[in-house]
Amino acid sequence: MSESPVPSPSPFGSPTQAALRPVQMVSAMVGMGALMLSAVRIIVEPAAPMPSALAIAIVLVALIGSALLIRRVGYSVPALPHRLPRENAEATSLRFFTSTTILRTALAEAPVLVAFAVSFAFTPHSWLTLLIALPGGLALFWIHAWPSPRTAAALEESLEADGAESYLSEVLGFR
Repeated sequence: MSESPVPSPSPFGSPTQAALRPVQMVSAMVGMGALMLSAVRIIVEPAAPMPSALAIAIVLVALIGSALLIRRVGYSVPALPHRLPRENAEATSLRFFTSTTILRTALAEAPVLVAFAVSFAFTPHSWLTLLIALPGGLALFWIHAWPSPRTAAALEESLEADGAESYLSEVLGFR
């Protein structure tokens, strides 16, 4: 007598979480780089003189530029063709969601990397530029890069621009 094998439990829980969780983990790992880099910078040189006006201006331009780029290219994908089978639409939508999430994460992290470079490039050398970039970068990350119903809906607008159904929110478990 043989018993039917018991399926092993999925590390992600439900099938919808299986699609969303890896995207969240990659996004978090990429985003953590900015925090770790900032911590190392502060530990290396704990003194914090006031940064130059040019250093502050460069960091602010990087923040504004990242925000504009995220809105301009972070959700820009081609529309799905009509009559695409549901399985293909789901797979294509998920692939676009994953790639644009990583792009938006990198763009949200860019001001912190600029601030890190500026903290060494301009005198006086100060990590205080990171205190300008970190909150802005984290806000950009939370609003635009972290996989959420809002980011899925924003991408669905592009995917469904020609009237085709993307099923993205369903695949990610948001609906």
